Amino acid sequence: MKIVLSWLRELCPTDLSAEELSELLSWKGLHTESITRPWEGLSGVVVARVLEVRDHPNSEKLCLARVSYGSGERELVVGVRNMKPGDLVPLAGPGTRVPALPEPMSAREIRGVVSEGMICSPRELAISHDHSGILILPPDAPLGADFKLTYGLDEIVLDLEVEANRPDELSVLGVAREVSAATGTPLVMPDTTVSEDQEPVAGHATVEVEDPEKCPRYLARVIRDVATRPTPIRVQARLTAAGMRPISGVVDATNYVMLEMGHPMHPFDLDLLEGRGVIVRRARPGERLVTLDGVERILTEDDLVIADRMKAVGIAGVMGSADGEVRASTTEVLLESAYFEPRGIFRTYRRLGLLTEASSRFSRGADPEILGPAAARAARLMVEWGAGRVLAGAIDVGRAPERRRLSIRPTRASTVIGSEVSASDLAEALGRLGIAAEKADGEVRVEVPSFRPDLESETDLVEEVVRVQGYDTLGSTVPGVRQAGGLQPSYALRRRIRELFVRAGLREATSLSFASEADLDLMGDARGVRLANPPSADEPFLRTSLVPNLLRALARNAYRGRPGATMFEVGHVFRPGTAGAVDERESAAAALWGPAGLGVHAERRELDFFDGKGAVEALMDGLGVLDWELGAPLGMPFHPGRSAAVTVAGTPAGSLGEIHPRVVEQLDLTGRVAVLEIDVTVLAAHLGRGGAFREIPRFPPVHRDLAFVVDAATPAGVVRAALVDAAGALLDSAVLFDVFEGAPIPAGKKNLAFSVDFRAPDRTLTDGEAEAAVQDIVQRLARDFGAEFRAS
Repeated sequence: MKIVLSWLRELCPTDLSAEELSELLSWKGLHTESITRPWEGLSGVVVARVLEVRDHPNSEKLCLARVSYGSGERELVVGVRNMKPGDLVPLAGPGTRVPALPEPMSAREIRGVVSEGMICSPRELAISHDHSGILILPPDAPLGADFKLTYGLDEIVLDLEVEANRPDELSVLGVAREVSAATGTPLVMPDTTVSEDQEPVAGHATVEVEDPEKCPRYLARVIRDVATRPTPIRVQARLTAAGMRPISGVVDATNYVMLEMGHPMHPFDLDLLEGRGVIVRRARPGERLVTLDGVERILTEDDLVIADRMKAVGIAGVMGSADGEVRASTTEVLLESAYFEPRGIFRTYRRLGLLTEASSRFSRGADPEILGPAAARAARLMVEWGAGRVLAGAIDVGRAPERRRLSIRPTRASTVIGSEVSASDLAEALGRLGIAAEKADGEVRVEVPSFRPDLESETDLVEEVVRVQGYDTLGSTVPGVRQAGGLQPSYALRRRIRELFVRAGLREATSLSFASEADLDLMGDARGVRLANPPSADEPFLRTSLVPNLLRALARNAYRGRPGATMFEVGHVFRPGTAGAVDERESAAAALWGPAGLGVHAERRELDFFDGKGAVEALMDGLGVLDWELGAPLGMPFHPGRSAAVTVAGTPAGSLGEIHPRVVEQLDLTGRVAVLEIDVTVLAAHLGRGGAFREIPRFPPVHRDLAFVVDAATPAGVVRAALVDAAGALLDSAVLFDVFEGAPIPAGKKNLAFSVDFRAPDRTLTDGEAEAAVQDIVQRLARDFGAEFRAS
């Protein structure tokens, strides 16, 4: 909301500077986005009288004008010819500055004639956006006077950020009310008195409201014998500074009052309305209306329209149409001042994508009691700035909603604020905001004013008291601690997983939770959770896996010339559940691609399945998850011979493997790409003492290398798990160090070689004890897998 400082001071005569007001308002909840001076670049322009206008000797489109500015005369080349001898105009001579030009004016030759400056249009002076002609000044403007000083163009504008629940602050009056409450300066209300004609409004226009729920109150006034003249220059400047476009006296009056008092209104050309009246009704399904911006809108039954006897002439609370628009020929105006139900206006403007000054105010909640004063103020200005007769009385259909009544208890307020406040303190603070309050039965009873729809509860009133007294006056206390601090288990687990992946040499990545149909197909997911309103048509689903986004991240790194990348992500994945529910689970994934290292001493190999397996081992060891293993190979998008399912205590927990070469090629990557994805929910159910320390062994181990021949299809991890279980408490470590297929191993078989250490914590083992443990292993593997023991 742009607030012109001089306008604000008319309603609250404060001496505070713009910077001081900005600081004050920020403490009251109104943040200042910027402070601007629109006419800072205007200087030296004076009032001049046109003495002569004649043709340019070398151009059919240009003309020459000779003007007097009191102490001298100048000849200028002009591009338009709407001025005549005797008119007063703004003259920018050599050395002057105007906002529309970056450099000072200078004399220059145009088509063989030297122009000593220029006569300015409203746009060149930043008065309005009109560039169709020279700005003609009122006949009483003093000749030779400084234009900027004469019309008060030393304005300062505060651009305020207004919260969505404070529609009252979308006006100069609303902000002035806040300044008045903060400084104690009396509030000056706008003059809403209007001189009415003896002719009554009855019989000249009609108003029918067919939907009182969506339009609880509709007030109309009629102004006859209207003259649509330009508004005063000072008013045009204010409107422009506040972000509005000056149009004509009638329209500008409604916009001026909207900015001043916060209530949008709309003027209709009464002669263009069939039946000389308006009907407030629901739109018919598929009804079409061309709004003032020239766009045809297709309406629904949920939309409210203003119509005449034949057609809709405006979308209620949003925008009018050309069918009832005020124009130069207008002589009779029906001035609409209505209150519309906020949620209906909000739905309409959101569906149509038509956010206007009116809809932004009505959708937040306008003041239903200001209809009469606002209409009277606008009618007064229409007559004052142009001409016309305001017919006596108003057509007022419906009534304003009942005011809300609340109470505030001093004890409750003291508890919320943190310091003692009395009933008198509460009543005084609320009274400064224009909120009527009285003390009764140990509490303060409040009648909420119609301009404050945001006040709905006792807590809201307490907040108002704090705003008036000042947030800076609140004391600070340390709240009592009712429980020990620390992270909740799910947060702690997530942090631990991140730490373990980082220690494993991976970097964290973050992506959005949306997925395309191709992402679902890549991971073999036939169904996904479809969004009702996706941010992108290309990604209409919630992701079922973290892997596709990580693969795209690798591809982007490759496109930018990176030789490789290792990254991980911890986030949520979503799958359709039962009965329309969504199964949301936390997942941890990683992707590895590129050389294992760079530099002269680095390994000369690519990252592969075993590097991914190392990341899984680091994760499981760090979390203390012991009963996990790798299972059967996986299907697409994984390599059939370099992938495995991950299980924890027999429960499927994720996947690990290299991406199939065809998929790698589609991603514009080269070489091997290893990925892993683990269900964090499964890990959480099997956490142990990850990273637990043990004493340094005092006694030496007994080492054995054991080799077994098993079926080629038997997973090595399953064999190792059985070996560990059979070895018992004496086993210190078991590492698979070789897998071999080929002669002399029979076809369909493979040789698995394990490096095994036995150790006792309290003594040195004998060869006999170690041999007994080896025999237990041999017998167990022979029984479970038909393993042939080859060597020890």
